[in-house]
Amino acid sequence: MKGIRKSIKALLWAFVIMFTVLAGYTAYTVTVNGSTWFISSYNPRLANQKQNVVAGSILDRNYTVLAESQTAGEREYHPDSVTRKAVSHVVGDPYGLAATGVESFHAKYLLGFGGNVFERLYQSIVLHQRKGENVTTTIDAQLCKYAYQQLDGKNGAVVVMNYRTGEILCSVSTPGYDPTNMDAYRDLSDDDPASPLVNRVTMGRYTPGSVFKTITLAAVVKYQPELLTKTYSCAGSMDMDDSAITCAGKSRHGDQTVLEAYENSCNVAFAQIALDLGRDNVMKMAQEFGFNEEYLFSDLIAYKSSYETSDKDLDFCWSAIGQYKDTSTPLQMCMVAATIANDGIMMEPKLVKSIINARGYEYNKITPKTLKTVMSPENAQVIREYMISAVTDGLGGRAAVSGYTVGGKTGSAEVSDDKSVPTHAWYNGFIYDDKSPLAIAVIVEHGGSGGRTAAPIAGAVLKKAVELGY
Repeated sequence: MKGIRKSIKALLWAFVIMFTVLAGYTAYTVTVNGSTWFISSYNPRLANQKQNVVAGSILDRNYTVLAESQTAGEREYHPDSVTRKAVSHVVGDPYGLAATGVESFHAKYLLGFGGNVFERLYQSIVLHQRKGENVTTTIDAQLCKYAYQQLDGKNGAVVVMNYRTGEILCSVSTPGYDPTNMDAYRDLSDDDPASPLVNRVTMGRYTPGSVFKTITLAAVVKYQPELLTKTYSCAGSMDMDDSAITCAGKSRHGDQTVLEAYENSCNVAFAQIALDLGRDNVMKMAQEFGFNEEYLFSDLIAYKSSYETSDKDLDFCWSAIGQYKDTSTPLQMCMVAATIANDGIMMEPKLVKSIINARGYEYNKITPKTLKTVMSPENAQVIREYMISAVTDGLGGRAAVSGYTVGGKTGSAEVSDDKSVPTHAWYNGFIYDDKSPLAIAVIVEHGGSGGRTAAPIAGAVLKKAVELGY
């Protein structure tokens, strides 16, 4: 009999250990892979849970409700239609058609899988109703609405970050969509670059044009600073490989220092700078800034920005100017400007400020995280001063904000070989101020000149951000 009891006890202990290991493994895998599982369109449990759980709310950083549920299976969104569209790509939709929004990417919290198992048991047994957790985002809905209005119906994107913490204060992609009327978008795909479901901030891979010159400049500062004192001559074009590098409008900039070439956004000078630098140095710098790197941040998915070089001098020079096969997301360009403003330290972008459980307890509060150190503070300072000069004395003057030190770079990215299609208008930059540590990137598709189209939007949005206390 004693032998039987020992066997039963051993068997019970084995079950306890197995259960503990299984529970631990489940908790670990849900924590690590939860977001990836939940955003999968092949997850049948997700649709089932939405019908049985009162989903948590999605809030902006000031606790303004952007999405909420009163009963299981239904969803309400912000009452203002412009605000709904302005924050649509951050918030997401109830059906997961736009899979990168909080509704999908953070469904594990909204449907109550982010907390502990005892809380879920308590809700099921005592409350007879499962409730999800609220997700507080880092965005300011008022700032997003303002940025959306500044784009004025044009396709494009605006993203603003706190470069000290990585918090995304504004993330707007146009055209937006209305999550209260998703039937209008069911036949569209977020794989189609023209679709309103595409979050252009994180998924739009655009030719960067001259905003990439900041990366080439950074390579000079970091790897061959002696080039900063060299003079480069521009006659409007430079013959190369049976073709030519040309400046916009074939402008003749004459003899220039690197600073003057940067202020003038001179293609001919930067082609010569690229040849002096060499392919390896430009490639290294691009990769230091995150190009050719796959990102899966804790709060969001960002598509890869890419940089390729070539054995042909012509193609290599165009690549160092932001053309050839270069692509970048607006978020990536915002991170470039943020890194330079933040003394060479790149912060991980953050979109979630905190989680609030059904009892009102706020946890998972945002913790700034360094992604990488790209360069020394001294090198960052040199580039920062060049970017400030590009606003005070160069083509970025329309991005200026009265009373603040603003730095940035404009870009007009060619998107057709014969120039028959208007260029994409770019601007990326920052406010250099301890009380308003803001970085920004703006793109307007086929908007023409970055200085005339994107820079004024950037200046207006930065001014609004400062007025709101950021």
